[in-house]
Amino acid sequence: MKIYFIRHGETIWNKEKKIQGQSDIPLNEYGRELAYITADALKDIPFDVVYSSPLIRAKETADILVKDRNLEIHTDKRLVEMSFGEGEGESLPEIHAHPEMKLYNFIHNPGIYTPPTDGETFEELYARCKSFIEDIIIPAEKKYDTMLLVGHGALIRGMIHCINHRPSKDFWIVTHKNCAVTICDCIDGKLTLLEEAKIFYHEETQATW
Repeated sequence: MKIYFIRHGETIWNKEKKIQGQSDIPLNEYGRELAYITADALKDIPFDVVYSSPLIRAKETADILVKDRNLEIHTDKRLVEMSFGEGEGESLPEIHAHPEMKLYNFIHNPGIYTPPTDGETFEELYARCKSFIEDIIIPAEKKYDTMLLVGHGALIRGMIHCINHRPSKDFWIVTHKNCAVTICDCIDGKLTLLEEAKIFYHEETQATW
C-alpha cells in the first residue's frame, strides 16, 4: 500500500508568518489554488481511502483533493497539528530574532526544545503519530492499495520520524511547504519513505516555519 501525506494549503497565518499549531485557521484563496493544482497533479492516483486532520485548513484541502471522487473523508484527532500552546499566533520573524523565546528552539534547536505553556513535546507528537500508524495505516494494508492522508507540517514530520527514526535534532532536515506531497510504502507492516515534500506548483514566497 502507498500512503500519500499532504500538507494543507496556505492560510492567512502562513502568509502573515504566524505560528498556527492547533488554532483553527481556514485556507486563503491562494491556499485553495494550491490544493486545486495538487489535486490535478494527482488526478490519476487511485486513492482508496482518505484520512484528514479535523482542523479546517486540512479538511478543506482534503475536500478539494477528492472533490470529484466518491470517497468519504475520515477525520482523526491524532492528525491535528502539533500544539504550541500559548505560543500560537506568535510571529515567526520575532521568534527567529529572539533566542530567549521558547519557539526559537523548536525551529533552530529542536533537540533541546521545551514547549510553551500548554504546548506539546516532540515525544507527545511522536506518540500519537505512532498510534495512528499502528491502529490505522498498518491494518489498512490488508484492505487498500492507496491511502491519502492530509495533515500539517510538524504532524507529517512526526510521521516521518516514526518511519525513519531520525532524532529530534534533525526534525527540520526537510520542511514541507503548503500542499507538499510525501509518499511512503507500507509492505508487510513496514513503512518506507519513497519521496519527500514534492510540490506541483510554481513556487512563490512561502512561509514554512
